[in-house]
Amino acid sequence: MRLKYRLRKGYRKFLINLSASENPLWLYYCRNIYKPKPGTIEVFLDKYSREHKPVTFLQVGANDGFINDPLHMFIKRDNWRGVLVEPLPDVFNEYLSRLHRKRPEITAINAALDRNDGTRPLYKLSISRERWATGLSSFSREVLVKKLRDGSMLRNMRREGVTLPANEDDCIIRDEVATVSPATLLSHFEGRSPDLLAIDTEGFDYELLKMLDLDRISPEVIIYEEVVFDEKTARECREYITSHGYSLQSIRRDVLAVKDSLSPKPGPGDGL
Repeated sequence: MRLKYRLRKGYRKFLINLSASENPLWLYYCRNIYKPKPGTIEVFLDKYSREHKPVTFLQVGANDGFINDPLHMFIKRDNWRGVLVEPLPDVFNEYLSRLHRKRPEITAINAALDRNDGTRPLYKLSISRERWATGLSSFSREVLVKKLRDGSMLRNMRREGVTLPANEDDCIIRDEVATVSPATLLSHFEGRSPDLLAIDTEGFDYELLKMLDLDRISPEVIIYEEVVFDEKTARECREYITSHGYSLQSIRRDVLAVKDSLSPKPGPGDGL
């Protein structure tokens, strides 16, 4: 592993430990210094969180809950309450379960959302256990095969100093992971709908939205990722959400859906 990459990794781990320990300096930074980068979804979340705190949220596909996570800063700053779901046991045990352990209002669940409680195969990369690799884990093996072939991982691989095995099959591991049903998951909200729903599951966001059922829950804000959707799935997902009374905006890799009844709406002044 290259020196620069190791230093960056060590620095990130240091920050995760500060956050997990509820370090006063870290909390001061969150509350008084942090400013979202213009043009990111955090610009909207910064304003929404200040005006609606404490926000109740559900995050599906939370990974480590810190690196490239749009919710983390506001969970800490504004004392959000909610549930984070992450299926990978190593990521969950090493990072996510520790990150909010001092906050009883936060529940972390080591499972994947599926139609029933039980288990299901999940596919992940064998070449790295870093955040860029674990974040690509998917129910679909084809999603990972596409990533291996399109060159989108090469930059991260070079940074880490890893190489691909000659055999493509050696790059992908199949793991059996625990699953949690929508009914079991939503029982944590005691009959209420979360204010905000965030999904990042490498291609299964639309399926999980339908599984959670927007006739059953009605969050004010939905954040999901459509970059790995084909054109038909992207269109159907947008139609499904707008039919339930949301306005949509694309922000980099994500789609932000805001309930039409929510006021004020995000606009150009929010940096979107």
